[in-house]
Amino acid sequence: MTNIVRFIGIMIPILLSILACSNDQVHHTSMPTANSRHSDQQSVYRPDLFLENIAFPFGEGLGQPLESGTPPSEAKLIKSFALSRSEAEVHIYKSGGDASPIYTGYLKGKNSEWKLGNLTNFNENQAWINPMNFLTGDVSGASIEIPFGKIGAKNGLVIYHHKTDSWKIIDFQGHTAIPMDLDNDGVPEWVGNQTDWVPPAVEIHRWVAENDRFESTVIQWDSSLFPNEAKEEVFYSSLFLEEGKHFIEIGNKDGYAFFTFDHGFLKQYKPVDTRSRVLEMQMARQHH
Repeated sequence: MTNIVRFIGIMIPILLSILACSNDQVHHTSMPTANSRHSDQQSVYRPDLFLENIAFPFGEGLGQPLESGTPPSEAKLIKSFALSRSEAEVHIYKSGGDASPIYTGYLKGKNSEWKLGNLTNFNENQAWINPMNFLTGDVSGASIEIPFGKIGAKNGLVIYHHKTDSWKIIDFQGHTAIPMDLDNDGVPEWVGNQTDWVPPAVEIHRWVAENDRFESTVIQWDSSLFPNEAKEEVFYSSLFLEEGKHFIEIGNKDGYAFFTFDHGFLKQYKPVDTRSRVLEMQMARQHH
C-alpha cells in the first residue's frame, strides 16, 4: 500500500507537467506567425501609405553595341525596310542552303553599315518590322518583332540619328516588351509586365522627345519617393487592364495601392473594386 501511494505521488506531478506543456503548445501553434501576418497584410488596401503623385525616375535605355560590317558576298538580300525621312534601311540577308538557312540583319546608314546580328527562328513570311512614325526631328526608327543579336533579344527598337549617321539599339535587355499607350497620348510605351519575377515588376520604356531618346525604368522601391519606408523594403508592381483602362498595383508587406502612368508620373487611381489583383493572380497559380 505504501508503494502504491508513493507511485501515485510521483506520477501526479509528472502528469500535471505533461498537461501543462500540452496546453502551452496548443496556445503557441494557434498564434499567427510572422509569415502569416505578412501574408494577411499583403491583401490590405492602404492608399494612405503612398504619395498621390510620384515623378518616377527614368534613365537612358540600355542597348547592345553594334559591330561594323558588310554581308558576305554569297549572302542574298531577302528583306529591306526604309526608315522614314532618312537614307537609313534595315536589311535581312540569307546565307546557307534552304535546309539550314542563316539569317542576319544589317543596318545601313548614309555612309555606314552595321551588323544587327543573327536572327534566330526568322520566318520569311512573318511581319517583322513596323515604323515608329511618332519620332520627329533628327531621329527615325522602327520596332523589330524578331529575335536578334548576341543575347537573343526577343524584340527591340532600332533608332537612327540622321546628323551623326549613328544607330541606337534597344533590346529590352532580352525581355519581351509589348507596345501599349499607357497614357492615351498617341505615343506607345514598350512595357514588360514581368509577372514571373520575384517579386513581380513592371518595366517601362518611353520616348522622351526633348531628349531625343528612349528612357526606361523598372518600378521598384525608391526611398526618396516613399520616405516613410525602409530603404531595403521589398515591394512588387504589376500591370492590369480592365474595361480598357491600364493601371498598376504597387504594394509590399504593409499594403498596396493602384496607380496610372501619365508621362513619367505615377498617379494614384482609386477604383471601386479595391481587391488585390496580384494576390488573386498568385492564388490562381497555386491552384493550377
